[in-house]
Amino acid sequence: MDIFTKYQAEVWDYDVDFSRSLPDGDTLLSATVAVAPVENMVSCARYDVQTVIVKVWLNDGLPGSTATVTVIAVTAQGRTVEEQFKIRVRG
Repeated sequence: MDIFTKYQAEVWDYDVDFSRSLPDGDTLLSATVAVAPVENMVSCARYDVQTVIVKVWLNDGLPGSTATVTVIAVTAQGRTVEEQFKIRVRG
Protein backbone atom coordinates (compact mmCIF):
# COMPACT_ATOMS: atom_id res chain seq x y z
CA MET A 1 0.00 0.00 0.00
CA ASP A 2 1.40 3.39 -0.98
CA ILE A 3 1.93 5.98 1.76
CA PHE A 4 1.91 9.70 0.95
CA THR A 5 2.50 12.74 3.14
CA LYS A 6 0.70 16.08 3.09
CA TYR A 7 0.65 19.14 5.29
CA GLN A 8 -2.55 19.97 7.11
CA ALA A 9 -3.30 23.12 5.09
CA GLU A 10 -2.60 21.55 1.69
CA VAL A 11 -5.23 20.50 -0.82
CA TRP A 12 -3.48 17.92 -2.93
CA ASP A 13 -4.42 15.44 -5.65
CA TYR A 14 -3.50 11.75 -5.78
CA ASP A 15 -3.93 9.54 -8.85
CA VAL A 16 -5.24 6.04 -8.23
CA ASP A 17 -4.29 4.10 -11.35
CA PHE A 18 -6.41 1.01 -12.06
CA SER A 19 -4.69 0.16 -15.37
CA ARG A 20 -2.86 -2.82 -13.82
CA SER A 21 -6.18 -4.26 -12.58
CA LEU A 22 -8.14 -3.95 -15.81
CA PRO A 23 -7.96 -6.02 -18.99
CA ASP A 24 -7.39 -4.22 -22.27
CA GLY A 25 -10.45 -2.28 -23.40
CA ASP A 26 -12.14 -1.93 -19.99
CA THR A 27 -12.53 1.57 -18.55
CA LEU A 28 -13.87 3.16 -15.38
CA LEU A 29 -17.48 4.36 -15.26
CA SER A 30 -17.87 5.50 -11.66
CA ALA A 31 -16.16 5.49 -8.29
CA THR A 32 -16.64 6.10 -4.59
CA VAL A 33 -14.01 7.39 -2.17
CA ALA A 34 -13.92 6.82 1.58
CA VAL A 35 -11.42 8.14 4.14
CA ALA A 36 -11.02 6.42 7.53
CA PRO A 37 -10.85 6.94 10.38
CA VAL A 38 -12.95 10.09 10.33
CA GLU A 39 -11.31 11.26 13.59
CA ASN A 40 -8.17 12.11 11.57
CA MET A 41 -10.19 14.82 9.81
CA VAL A 42 -8.70 14.15 6.36
CA SER A 43 -11.47 14.72 3.87
CA CYS A 44 -12.02 14.13 0.18
CA ALA A 45 -12.68 17.52 -1.39
CA ARG A 46 -13.64 15.88 -4.69
CA TYR A 47 -12.67 13.13 -7.09
CA ASP A 48 -12.64 12.81 -10.86
CA VAL A 49 -13.11 9.54 -12.76
CA GLN A 50 -10.96 9.29 -15.87
CA THR A 51 -10.42 6.40 -18.29
CA VAL A 52 -8.39 4.19 -15.89
CA ILE A 53 -7.51 6.72 -13.15
CA VAL A 54 -9.46 8.20 -10.26
CA LYS A 55 -7.96 11.55 -9.21
CA VAL A 56 -8.66 12.09 -5.50
CA TRP A 57 -8.33 15.58 -3.98
CA LEU A 58 -7.69 15.54 -0.22
CA ASN A 59 -7.68 18.38 2.27
CA ASP A 60 -7.42 19.06 6.01
CA GLY A 61 -6.21 16.44 8.47
CA LEU A 62 -5.08 16.20 12.06
CA PRO A 63 -1.29 16.72 12.30
CA GLY A 64 0.52 13.52 13.18
CA SER A 65 -2.31 11.27 12.03
CA THR A 66 -2.52 8.68 9.28
CA ALA A 67 -5.68 7.91 7.31
CA THR A 68 -6.55 5.20 4.81
CA VAL A 69 -8.17 6.26 1.54
CA THR A 70 -10.24 3.58 -0.19
CA VAL A 71 -11.29 3.98 -3.82
CA ILE A 72 -13.85 1.55 -5.26
CA ALA A 73 -14.55 1.80 -8.98
CA VAL A 74 -17.03 0.17 -11.33
CA THR A 75 -15.96 -0.53 -14.91
CA ALA A 76 -17.73 -0.46 -18.26
CA GLN A 77 -17.52 -4.26 -18.45
CA GLY A 78 -19.13 -4.73 -15.02
CA ARG A 79 -16.09 -5.23 -12.79
CA THR A 80 -15.72 -3.71 -9.33
CA VAL A 81 -12.12 -2.90 -8.39
CA GLU A 82 -10.61 -1.45 -5.22
CA GLU A 83 -7.36 0.31 -4.35
CA GLN A 84 -6.16 1.86 -1.09
CA PHE A 85 -3.42 4.22 -0.01
CA LYS A 86 -2.44 5.92 3.24
CA ILE A 87 -2.00 9.60 3.86
CA ARG A 88 0.15 10.96 6.72
CA VAL A 89 -0.57 14.49 7.86
CA ARG A 90 2.20 16.84 8.97
CA GLY A 91 1.56 19.95 11.05
